[in-house]
Amino acid sequence: MTAEIAVINKSAIALAADSKVTLSIEGRQKTYDTVNKLFSLSKTEPVGAMIYGNAEFMGFPWETVLKEYRRRNPRKKSDTIFEWADDLLSFLTTFFNFPPADGIDLARRLAQSALAEVVSRYFEFTRANLSPEDTVEQLRAEIALHIGDLESCADFLTEQEWLGLGDDYHSAVDQIASSGLGQQHAVLIPDLRQLAILAVRKSRPSPLHTGLVVAGFGEKELLPSLICFEIDGIIGDRLKRVEAGRIDVTRKNTGAIVPFAQTDMVHRFMEGIDPDYAVQLQDNIHALLLKNAVDVATAFATDQQQLDAMLPALETATNAAFEAFWDADIMTRKERFAQPIIDMAMSLPKDELANLAESLVSLTSLQRRVSREIETVGGAIDVAVISKGDGFVWVKRKHYFNPDRNLRFVNGYFSEYAAANSDGDQDGNT
Repeated sequence: MTAEIAVINKSAIALAADSKVTLSIEGRQKTYDTVNKLFSLSKTEPVGAMIYGNAEFMGFPWETVLKEYRRRNPRKKSDTIFEWADDLLSFLTTFFNFPPADGIDLARRLAQSALAEVVSRYFEFTRANLSPEDTVEQLRAEIALHIGDLESCADFLTEQEWLGLGDDYHSAVDQIASSGLGQQHAVLIPDLRQLAILAVRKSRPSPLHTGLVVAGFGEKELLPSLICFEIDGIIGDRLKRVEAGRIDVTRKNTGAIVPFAQTDMVHRFMEGIDPDYAVQLQDNIHALLLKNAVDVATAFATDQQQLDAMLPALETATNAAFEAFWDADIMTRKERFAQPIIDMAMSLPKDELANLAESLVSLTSLQRRVSREIETVGGAIDVAVISKGDGFVWVKRKHYFNPDRNLRFVNGYFSEYAAANSDGDQDGNT
């Protein structure tokens, strides 16, 4: 797991990322503190990238993929950050000749991840000692809920495109639907198959996705930009990805503080309340208001028929009152807690911008260290500041080696760029 942050104002972007990685090996978890998650995408241009979530793309480490992109494009320039991101996404589908078996394997994993949520509910029903018939009905309702959620998403593949992928893809998904839970309750196989297919077809990231953040300045941009994607991989020569958000700073839109991956501590710091507690508080207050309204109506109603006639209006009025209250609460949190911090960050110089980004990641790291949960955030915090004039500048960066003892690496860092310049001069280009 990961905690990352981007702090953006008109002059620069500060990026910070922890170094913790959690590995699951034969059901046991182990963590390491030396993983790189923050990278420069160019040795000469003001553009960088961060990753979170899955550390691999189609079997390749993301660090290898991003550094290979940089190596193959030593003199690359793009007018905007969004064009940089589009070019990087295009590179992901072309840098290696992925065989069809890789796409089939990804489709199988996407189907498994979708059905895993249903399986977890199955174990809950089993522990509740439900009868086999009740268990099947509850599972049908659970599967229908997931199917409805997926059907509301945009298509990654249309039905015709899915059918055109071929029998190997269809057989892989059918095998997942027919095994495990489908093997125990064969009557559920058609529903499980539909859910598995939608998990592949729809543009919704799976739990196995990687978050990719690209940030900095394009050649024609005087103010910074940021864009984030959630990427699963390649299916049928197409990249399955969803844009998770973008920020394009203008002279009026001054910037933002944007957390990625584990965001709860940043939201708690910014808004004065834990996000999970806010959801629970929202549910509790709504239920309390509705109960009080029903209790009052029960006390004044002359009979059950009159009460039943009043209940729909009471529920509508309660919902409207609660929504107005909660919207006002959100606005208060924003105005009294979050906005003052954002306003101050918008005027910070580059060094303080970096300090703020590092501190927000450290806050999550500290909370995980002293909690009962596994320490999924920690290790050294890499910090970089990207500005138009100074480019990509490392403020803090860990190395697995001593740079003083590896002068070959240090001296050869710009070798690709120098070679590209030399080739350009020989060709008569500038």
